[in-house]
Amino acid sequence: MAVVHHSHGRPAASLLFAAVRQHLEGTVQPALQGAAAYQNRVVLNLLGILERELASGLANESAELGRLQTLLGRDGTLDELNSELSQRIRDREIDIADPQLLAHLDALAISMLAVDNPGYSSFRRALTTRAP
Repeated sequence: MAVVHHSHGRPAASLLFAAVRQHLEGTVQPALQGAAAYQNRVVLNLLGILERELASGLANESAELGRLQTLLGRDGTLDELNSELSQRIRDREIDIADPQLLAHLDALAISMLAVDNPGYSSFRRALTTRAP
C-alpha cells in the first residue's frame, strides 16, 4: 500500500481507516466472542462504508450533480436540485417513467450500493447486466 500523506505530515484518512480496520480484524476480532464479536463486525462494516465513501464520494456526488443539472436544465447545489427534482415529480412536471429520470435513479442506486454494500448480490448482478 502506498503511503499518502497530507501536507501536514500525517497519514491520509484512508490510511488511518485501514490501520484501524487491520487492528480490529487481526487483533481484536479473534479475541472476542458472542455479542462483542458481533458488535466488532458491525464496526468493521461501518469502517468499510466510510473507506468506500472516502474513495468514491466526491466522484459520485459530482456525477449525481451533473445528471441533475442535465435533467432539470439548471445549476444549483446537490441539495437544491434533489429538492427540486422531488417537487417536480410530486407536481407531475416530470413523469416517473421518464427515461432520463430512470437512468439517473439507476445510476444513483448503483453508486449508493457500491459504497453501502458492494457484496450485495443484486448489486453485482446489476453491474453485469447494465446496458452500456
